[in-house]
Amino acid sequence: MAAPSDDQRYEMLHDASVSVDDDEDASQDRSPSTGPQWFWPSPPADGWFGKFDFGAVGFSYKDHFTAGEHWEAIRAFVAPAVRSAVDRFIDPLFWGGLEYMADRDNEGAAAHVSVVLPPVPSDHLLWCPPAAVSSLKLLWELVGAELEALREPFERYAQAQSRRISGFDAFAGLLRGWGDVIGQAQQRGWGVVGIRC
Repeated sequence: MAAPSDDQRYEMLHDASVSVDDDEDASQDRSPSTGPQWFWPSPPADGWFGKFDFGAVGFSYKDHFTAGEHWEAIRAFVAPAVRSAVDRFIDPLFWGGLEYMADRDNEGAAAHVSVVLPPVPSDHLLWCPPAAVSSLKLLWELVGAELEALREPFERYAQAQSRRISGFDAFAGLLRGWGDVIGQAQQRGWGVVGIRC
């Protein structure tokens, strides 16, 4: 919020993200060799941010797009309460909303948890303010507890054509990564920012 313009915010966030990255020359199109992990700024940098690296799955928007396609293929075969919770959890995190969210008020137990986001400040960023993070944390508690229930529909109905999200474990790993991000942000009273790549 200290940066007055969207471009300055993006530059500040980009600089922060590369300041804790061990491999600034890593290509966006090749998978990192490590698993999901957090990077934290070293002193004297302020502790106003941390960076979560999704590892081999989730570091690219392509992975999110593919996971969204898998979810669309299986969601009709998932129990309504779980379907509602997953819909609401991934909608703000997968950039731009998903078509099936129009029926959000009629789908089951998670309908009472709403995630209200302000207008997107830049086409480079996804952002959720702390109030939205608190709502997402409640949804993650529902989704995380029922994640294994998605395995059978995924294995039966998802078209695993993606190189990186080629099975349920990769799909679930992406969701768990977001669960970790939301949990850490909620614990600190932070918002969440995703830089599209």
